[in-house]
Order: sequence, then structure tokens, then C-alpha cells
Amino acid sequence: MRWNGIYVNACAAVLGRGERTEDAVAEGRYDADEAAADGFLSISVADDGPAVELAVRAGGLVMVRATAAPDDIRLVVHSSCNHQGLDHFAPASYVQGRTVGGSAAAVEVKQYSNGGLAAVEIAAAYLANLPEPAAALLTTSDVFALPGFDRYRSDKGVVFGDGGTGLVLSRTGGVARLLSTAVISDGTYGAVYLGNSPFAQESSADEPVDLRARRDDYLAENGELLLEIVQSLTERQRESVTVALADAGLDAADIDRWVLTNVGRTLDDVPFRETFGITDEKTTWEWGRRVGHIGAADQIAGLTHLLETGEAAPGDRIALCGIGMGFTYACAVVEITERPHWSPGPS
Repeated sequence: MRWNGIYVNACAAVLGRGERTEDAVAEGRYDADEAAADGFLSISVADDGPAVELAVRAGGLVMVRATAAPDDIRLVVHSSCNHQGLDHFAPASYVQGRTVGGSAAAVEVKQYSNGGLAAVEIAAAYLANLPEPAAALLTTSDVFALPGFDRYRSDKGVVFGDGGTGLVLSRTGGVARLLSTAVISDGTYGAVYLGNSPFAQESSADEPVDLRARRDDYLAENGELLLEIVQSLTERQRESVTVALADAGLDAADIDRWVLTNVGRTLDDVPFRETFGITDEKTTWEWGRRVGHIGAADQIAGLTHLLETGEAAPGDRIALCGIGMGFTYACAVVEITERPHWSPGPS
């Protein structure tokens, strides 16, 4: 979708402390061979509080940075991958009540690693039908902690960091202009993360989620589909980017920086990168390998990093690319319009 008059008014990220992966290896919490292959240097770890409080902090910070007022917020969207701190409650409403208040619609988007980008498209479509000064507050938050999740062992090829983000999408200007979004979904191979008994209870509530075992169970009976699955992931991710670039009226060569999902080197999609000429220097890998995969937050946190460090300058075009369990694929293209007036936020 092509957008006119929709802006990233401000963005923010709240991360945990840095935990060195070499320390996790030395303590036996992270496999040494996997650490060497995937290249993560450290991980963001939040030591206290439920995940949703990270969204509250990030949402509060982004509203301080934004030129949009709380009364301008007409939509609140919260996205996450993991447990938010309490069963049977509404995280989006919780965030709203502790940040902007008011009576805006508050909804939750559960598209896992693609949740942040899915929320951008939903909010842009919502705002496109409203007059100025309408705005939307988008938040994410995830904590991947034991006993429910083992950040180093629950999946392979990726280690999970903790963090929250906030983004204000507005009709009245900001640090970047939203040029286009493309969100597509293909559930053909979604069962790969369900295992052979997809709706059975986990073996024990005290054991962490084991995505490796689910995937291995599925492939044990459907191993002949592995090549098809890999090809599908590449083709669909390529499709989302191709559509977003076309809607923005750009070519891949026009993109100055690419913000990709923070996965390890063993999960790099080389054919996808080659299609668009994506080199490490154009990505946020050097930042991502120091924070880990922070759930639904990678792209918004990555954009925040580029703005806070000055790596993104006015006129730069940035492609935010994501893929989520199920599978969903997304790309949002933004053009930086001004340097932020705010300094780096708290870690």
C-alpha cells in the first residue's frame, strides 16, 4: 500500500542490560558451537517486572518525544510474541491506561516477530480515514525468561532479547514519512512450528517452550517438504519487499539502510539478500548482534537506533523487513525527513 500524509512522528526503544553471550557459553547456558556460528555478541536482558511494563515505559518515552498530544491519539496498538505478565488481561488497554489515557480504540496484534510491522500497516489504514491531527500509538514488548522460555535454547539460530518499543504514527509530520507497507501471509507451511500434536498441552508448565522439538517433530514426518519450505520463505519475503518498493516508487538501489529481523548468521536468507543487494554494511546487524531478537520489536527498535545514533540522515530511505511465525511477511519503507530533536533513551 502506498501512503500519503502518514508520518513516523517519533519512536523509542527501552532495552535491558547487556548480557555477553560468551558468559552464557561459559556457564553452560548457550551451546558454544551455536554461539560461534550465529555471531551474537550480547543480549538485552530485563531483570524485573512483566513484559508489558516495557511497553508502558517505551510508550511514555515516545509520547515525550512526539509532537502529537495525548488527545490526538485515536488508536493504540500493542504487539508481542511472549507472555505479557498475566493470563487473561488486555495488554493494549493496560498500555493505554498508563500512557495516553483517553477513549481511543485499543487493540492487540499477535503476529509474533512480524507484529510491529503489521501494526504499522493497520494504524496507517486507520489514520488514512481521519483528519489531522489524528495519531496512533504503537507499542511492543517481550521478555524471554525462564521458566517459560529459554532465550538460548528454545529455538535454534536465534537468541532472544528483552525490550519494548513505542512509535507514534501521525497525520501531522515527524522524523520520517511512511511511503509504503506490504504485509502478506501464507499459512501453507505454518504447521512447521506446531509439531505433530499441535494443540496438546506442553509436557510441563515448568518446562520452557521448545520450538526446536516442535519443528523437529514436524520435519521427522514431513522432511521432504524442507526445501519447499525454505524456498517459500525466500519467495514470500521477496514478494513483500518487491511490493513495498513498487508502491513507494523505488528500486532496491534507492534504499540506504535495511532493518532486518535480528537472527543469527545460520538463518541469514542469502538468496533474499542477493536479490536486493543487501550487504552487511547497509543493515543493522552490528547493532542487532548486541541486543538479540527482541520479539515484535526488531524493526521499530532498529529504526530508533539509526535515528538516535545519527546513522540515518534526512533524505535516507529505510526498508523495515520482517517475517513472523505462521508465516507472515512484511516490509515498510520510510523516508527520513528530519533529525530527531531527542537524545538516546534509557537502556
